[in-house]
Amino acid sequence: MNVRTFLVTPISLAILIIAWGGCAPTHPSGSVSIDSRTANPLRLQASFGYGGYAVEAGDTSLILSTVPLEKLQSGSFQEAQIIHVQLMWMPKAGSTPVNNAATNVVIRYIVLVDKEAGVYGGGGFAWPQGTPGDSGLGLDVTGSSLSLLESTDGFRDLLSPAELRGWIGGPLDPETMTMFRNTVSQIVTDRLGKAMWIKDLDQTSPLAKDLATESSTRAALLAGSGQQPG
Repeated sequence: MNVRTFLVTPISLAILIIAWGGCAPTHPSGSVSIDSRTANPLRLQASFGYGGYAVEAGDTSLILSTVPLEKLQSGSFQEAQIIHVQLMWMPKAGSTPVNNAATNVVIRYIVLVDKEAGVYGGGGFAWPQGTPGDSGLGLDVTGSSLSLLESTDGFRDLLSPAELRGWIGGPLDPETMTMFRNTVSQIVTDRLGKAMWIKDLDQTSPLAKDLATESSTRAALLAGSGQQPG
């Protein structure tokens, strides 16, 4: 399959509006759009139906995939997209200032096509639906900056720099979240030939800290500058 054909299509004139209810989700679901900030804008879209979230030390992690865990584990897929969002702090409606510099989520976006892989990373702002620890948690990502962090030699990046927007959510399911994270981490590591992403639950590990720092730093540079509001 041609990587270019899978990854992007020209942005249409229609405005995509995603409307969701106010309740936190009980099943994994979501839809996002990634728009490139280039001279010839392109868009990558994905809908998710598999995954879950977990409350961990220092953050809350939500992972969703376009293909089931079993297919990722067996390798019986040609295309897959995975989004991993870490909620670092909870905003308060009416009291949290929101602007281009606001960052309360760290995002990793994995694109797998045939034997190729691309790892995007960045930071952004999201309004939660529900509270970490509830049976379900949703995130309305109102803006974020992404750039390609790592890729295989045959992966063509036609998006960076880019902005991700959309809504994602899933049930409280630490076991499923961990299995997705470990499985995708192993796939990416195998394809790139070096350890990438996060391989275990320890968010305080040097690898986890390095990736979070790298993603947030690149996002801040793309956005121009700024710190998360206190």
